[in-house]
Amino acid sequence: MKYSVLVKVPVLLAAGLLLAQLQLGVSKAQQSAPPANQQVILKELQDFTREGWNCRLGPDFAFFHPGAPEKFPEIWMPPVKAVKDWNYEIGGPWTDKAGDFSSTQGQILYCPDEIGTDGVDRVTILEWTNNTFSERPQPPWNTGSHPDPASIDWDKVVHGHAGTPLAMARGMAGWSNCGVALFPSGLVATAGTVTGYGSNPTFQFPKNKLPTAISVTNKSEFAFVTVVDTDLMKGQVAVLALQSGGPKRDFPHEWPDAYPGLPNVAVFTGIKLLGYIDLPGITFPTGISAVGNATTPRLNGRDGNAGMLREYNLAQAADRNVFWQGTNSQYSSTLGYAVVISKYDAKVAFLDLRPLFQRVREMYFTTEDNFQKTRELGPDPTQWPYTFDIDPTWEPKIVKVLSQVEPTAALASLDGARTPRAFVASLDGKVQIYDVGALAADGPSLAPIRNTGFVQVGRNPVCLAYQKGSFDTFIAVSRGDREIAWVKANEEGAQVIERLRDSRLQDPVYVETADTHGIETPLLTVADFNGRQILNYRYGELVFATQGGARFGMGADGKAIFECGGTMTFPGCPFCISAANVN
Repeated sequence: MKYSVLVKVPVLLAAGLLLAQLQLGVSKAQQSAPPANQQVILKELQDFTREGWNCRLGPDFAFFHPGAPEKFPEIWMPPVKAVKDWNYEIGGPWTDKAGDFSSTQGQILYCPDEIGTDGVDRVTILEWTNNTFSERPQPPWNTGSHPDPASIDWDKVVHGHAGTPLAMARGMAGWSNCGVALFPSGLVATAGTVTGYGSNPTFQFPKNKLPTAISVTNKSEFAFVTVVDTDLMKGQVAVLALQSGGPKRDFPHEWPDAYPGLPNVAVFTGIKLLGYIDLPGITFPTGISAVGNATTPRLNGRDGNAGMLREYNLAQAADRNVFWQGTNSQYSSTLGYAVVISKYDAKVAFLDLRPLFQRVREMYFTTEDNFQKTRELGPDPTQWPYTFDIDPTWEPKIVKVLSQVEPTAALASLDGARTPRAFVASLDGKVQIYDVGALAADGPSLAPIRNTGFVQVGRNPVCLAYQKGSFDTFIAVSRGDREIAWVKANEEGAQVIERLRDSRLQDPVYVETADTHGIETPLLTVADFNGRQILNYRYGELVFATQGGARFGMGADGKAIFECGGTMTFPGCPFCISAANVN
């Protein structure tokens, strides 16, 4: 197997220097390997065959472990119980009354075996109903599964076959009903669940903008897409304003009018390109993670209890003030940052999102004159939201570009201004920790961005993911060692606190923590690329929180560290998971 991440270092580079760079993790600018032939890289970035995905993902377990196969443990998986038309693993007995119920549903992206077919399915990750809990992934009982029902609208837009997205992202600090999918053709589209869906808006990049990665901010305000401008041969970040709800989509938890760029619950009804940001020194960006500093999911209602966005009308000055300096002043971000990586250019770039978030708050929440300007909505650059060409004051700025040997994944910390850090993994398994200074703290000046150390995980960590519900722990997926690690960060650094290895996990490349409602349980879904499956793993106690408080441990004796909830196979190789709570 040929892997692109191993062929970018010139053969004349001394072995000792290369080893030193890999051990250090962060190279000096003069040590960065020059990019390979640009046409070769472009070809790699446009190859979405199984071989192309293998190359994109980088070295697997067999590469790092030649010879005899390693013995892996087998994590216990509970037997399936059947009643009526329903299968479950935990709880019971079945009750005729559903009571409070919960399910998580979303999209699985995979490289399909059959050319010309869609590699995106809708899957139920977990389901709790009638005093029973299913912790195995399965096709939804109440909607289509293959392909995702939203693909019908995607095909209509392109007047043909939209194909398989190359990536998908959701907001991670609130309820995000729909994910934003990025296609190799440059199409940007959305998909939701059986109960949470918008009007499936789309955006199309021009042919000279080759997309490579996508990130969506905390509360689905903006999407950031890395692209290669193939005319000018330079890397850029495209900023897309996301619009949710409004009068054309009467969703009870969403704004009553269209407010693109404000926090929302991702019932998307519009997408608008604001502009492109050049990435100095980066031609081929390969990853991005963008966050704001607003992390609370709670919205205070008029009576002081938890409320819904629909009860607020920003046409009223009093309601605007609630979000400017009142009880919901912390609901929207005032600043934020993004981290962009390029494995080909061996670079890490940092963007200041403060101008973007502060301009949004100023326009929506302050004066009547400002708010009325946001009512002149439309696709024209002079209509709200304004493009950066018309209003450059709110364009995010590049504040730092650093060198790092072959970065493979990046994650901006989702903890507001508590400990503003970014984590960037490299091929050798070192996850570098960057203090991003004032990018995530109020103040007029920006403290220097600096590397403060690293934490060691398995080799070729291709995915760094949030552990939902935690501000200090993230999850690293190491393809090279078939391992998933939980990493806990603190002011001094970070350390691995748990590792998951299972004989069923043949080629892990992506993870996502499941949303829940009415229950308490940490459950992880893993995309197993060459295993052609996804797997669920529970790594904490299950509590029927609103149905009597029954508790269930893990393993045959209820005392294990992990439990395999179940598997689901696909006609292809899964590489991305994006799901949300349905009810």
